Parts: sequence; structure tokens; C-alpha cells
Amino acid sequence: MKSGEIDKGRIAHCFRQSMSTYNKEATVQRQVGSRLLALAGEFPAISYERVLEIGCCTGMLTQMLCAQKPVGALFLNDLVAEFFPSVMAGVPVERRPALYPCFGDIETLSLPQDLSLVVSSSTFQWLADLPQFFHSLSRSLQAGGFLVFSLFGPGTLAEFRELTGVGLKYRGSEEIGKLLARDFIVERALEERIPLLLPNSRALLHHLRATGVGGVREYRWTKKNLKRFEQEYQARFGTDGGVIASFVALFFVARKK
Repeated sequence: MKSGEIDKGRIAHCFRQSMSTYNKEATVQRQVGSRLLALAGEFPAISYERVLEIGCCTGMLTQMLCAQKPVGALFLNDLVAEFFPSVMAGVPVERRPALYPCFGDIETLSLPQDLSLVVSSSTFQWLADLPQFFHSLSRSLQAGGFLVFSLFGPGTLAEFRELTGVGLKYRGSEEIGKLLARDFIVERALEERIPLLLPNSRALLHHLRATGVGGVREYRWTKKNLKRFEQEYQARFGTDGGVIASFVALFFVARKK
């Protein structure tokens, strides 16, 4: 498979394997989710009556959302259906909205209708046809409904890609804005760089496995190329405190036209 192509089966497998480690290891994703909800909170016009969350994973964003806002009905989607019990367990009963599981490939599912808000964090970079998907979402939203999302952009894990050739083809903020313009008015667009400091390159490989991010495509490690990877990563991207892995998060608040 060519670099940048999307293999949904492999993505699902890798995230399924990370189920027990994701919450502990996904520090960048937690930071991005928190920032996204803070940004959404700046828009009083957003209604939380009928919400679709795309890419709920273990429920990290779900928990933060339900803690911050009274949500009416919440439709939960993820490629991995096995995440649902974890999501349920993480939302206290007193804050739990009516939950509707909507699991599977969001690009092929029939979407819930009359939504007031679609929210998603650190997920849309995994989609195969983002232009068509944005159009489909617009038809599921109420007039004036909001699409609030983050995704990773160019420069994310650039160090790993430089040494292995493995990585997604990330879209930049300007391109995303143009894709949204067909059906949405972009109310806010932000870009933030988040450097992750890890003890060494082995810790980076563990982090990628533990957060499911290794789902881009398989890289065949041998003792020889692993040793070379470790040496080159340290030489090029090492600091006194460890090695750097770069993440670039893009944030959008968009209103349906």
C-alpha cells in the first residue's frame, strides 16, 4: 500500500489493539480535545440538543463534553464498536445523555438527521473522501447547525515519516477551508503545533502502538533497520530531555449555510 492511502481494516485493528493503553498514552489527543471544546464554548449559538460525535474511541472527548455541557441526545460513532462499553462507563449517570450507538465506517453509514452539532477530534485525517463527507454532514445538520472538529495536519509525525517513509497525506488549513466552503461558513480556524517529548525513539514506537496511530501502514522492522532508526532519530531529533515527535492540530468551527 502506498504511503498516505487509507486502509480502514488496518486502522480498526490498530485502534482495537490500543484499547487498554489509549487513555494513558493519548496525551496529545486529550490536549487537542480539551482545546476543541474550549473553542466550541466561545460560540453561544451552538446547540447541544442533538449531537453526533465521530471517532469517539474510548470516550475521552465524550466525557469532557458531557462534563461541560448538558447534552440532549448523543449519537456515538467509531470504526471500532468494541469501544462503546468504555464510553458508557466513562460518563457518570447523572451527566449521561440519551446515547445512541452508531458504529462502523462513518463514510458509508446512514447518518442521523436533524443534528444540531457534529463534533469530532483527531479523527478526520483518517477519512478517505473528506470533500464528499463534509457535504454529507451538511445534509444531516439542521439549518444553522455547527460542525466543530480538529484533525492533524501537515508536519504531524514528520520526524518518523522522514526516517521511515510512512505517514498520512495530511491536508492543510487552507485546503480544509476550501472544502468546507461548499456547505459551511467557517467561523473560526486555528492551527497549533504540539511537540511531544519522549525519552527515546523506542518510547516513540511504543506511543504509536499504544495510541493506535500505527494504522497508516505496516513497516517491517528488522534488527538492522531498528538500530539505524534509533541512531538516526536520536542524532537528528534528540534533545537533552529526550526526542521530539511533532504534532500539528487544526481546529475548525463551521456553521451550515
